[in-house]
Amino acid sequence: MAQQKRPVIIIGGGPAGAVTAMYLLRRGIRPVIIERDVFPRYHVGESLTGATSVALRELGLGDALEAQGYPIKHGVTFYGTNGKNAFWVPIKRRNNENIQVPNQTWNVMRSTFDKILFNAALERGAEWIRATAIAPIREDDRVIGLSIQRPDRPIENLFSDVLIDASGSATFLANHKVTGPKLRGNYDKQIALFTQFSGTIRDSGSEAHERPGNTLLFYEKKNHWAWFIPVGDELTSVGVVFPAEYFKQAGLSKEEMVLRECRTMNAALSERLPDLTFREQIYAAPNFSYRVMNYTGKGFLCVGDAHRFIDPIFAFGIFFGIQEGEFAAEAIAGFLSGETKTYGNPFKDYETLCDQGNDIAQDFIDCLWDYPLAFQRMVVYKHREAIIDLFAGRVYGEIGDSNPAGIAMHKLLSSKNAISQQAKTESTVAIAYGVVAWLLMQVLSAA
Repeated sequence: MAQQKRPVIIIGGGPAGAVTAMYLLRRGIRPVIIERDVFPRYHVGESLTGATSVALRELGLGDALEAQGYPIKHGVTFYGTNGKNAFWVPIKRRNNENIQVPNQTWNVMRSTFDKILFNAALERGAEWIRATAIAPIREDDRVIGLSIQRPDRPIENLFSDVLIDASGSATFLANHKVTGPKLRGNYDKQIALFTQFSGTIRDSGSEAHERPGNTLLFYEKKNHWAWFIPVGDELTSVGVVFPAEYFKQAGLSKEEMVLRECRTMNAALSERLPDLTFREQIYAAPNFSYRVMNYTGKGFLCVGDAHRFIDPIFAFGIFFGIQEGEFAAEAIAGFLSGETKTYGNPFKDYETLCDQGNDIAQDFIDCLWDYPLAFQRMVVYKHREAIIDLFAGRVYGEIGDSNPAGIAMHKLLSSKNAISQQAKTESTVAIAYGVVAWLLMQVLSAA
């Protein structure tokens, strides 16, 4: 087998892989992307955060994205049960004076969006090998490369200084047990069914919260919700999410289930869908919540969904892939230049930083599901500016740690966990006392 050496190999050419490649190229590091599929290709996850649009513009991709005519998103309206108690969360950024000012982003068609990012990475100098990743190559406790297979060719080995897993939910390195274990997330027992409709009724006003390109979310109860995301002049992505057991008990086909939920789940959703003719097939995404432990090490690191996916409700997926791509490029540049010490794990600081952002987002989403009324109060009244910062992705470093809404949510959830743990302990003690009493009775009876 041929032996070739690259400084960095990236598994996956989706947004996380493509953007990581662009950030590496800015630092003079030419990566090779291993991607077996040709773009465009189907993918869900159309709604982008405000921080994502800022990053994409900073990468010089604004004009290419605007040329697509994607719907402009100014924020999100969240509808409560039966369409009541709705609240609006605008997209804002911090200016040079650290004041929140209006911002906007896009809702995208992922087939064209992903192609734009991938092509940009290649145009700027990334190498693409169309191949399937077969297995990581290891030497003692290091990853030193990747075995690949191109169409109609034998398996070959590529060697690298750093292997990046940007394979998304495929979690390539976790599946090959290079990382720590892949654990189920808090929302792993949910299933999402989604499709596209035309003729939907969007907002139509002139105010930011009434713009037709905005994302709409509809709450039914814990872990049961729907999205409404305009992705073109005619098409709207609509998805319904619920526990898998709820779907199983319904005994319906995917098509029947989507129609039922769109008609009955939330009045504010059903009134926006006068024509329930499917414009594409029904897609399903089950068990999409997970976390990979110890996802960095000697010669490797994971970016984006390759190590964690929490819950799609607030559209953090692409944001984390892009932000972590920038962090990864910085960490790798330091490692390759010799600035980072190579003993132990050279990418541990990168992992700690990524975990911080993901953990804050986890608290944010957990609080919505466990304490919806408290969450709404924070959004509308008590911590509105701080909540907008969290929605914008300001979740790293001191900014993330000092966010008052994040602190309040973490305390609320910690109190719940402490009470739950106390209840478990008391239950265990009660059972133990019961067992001792039963044994004592048996002894006395025998005597």
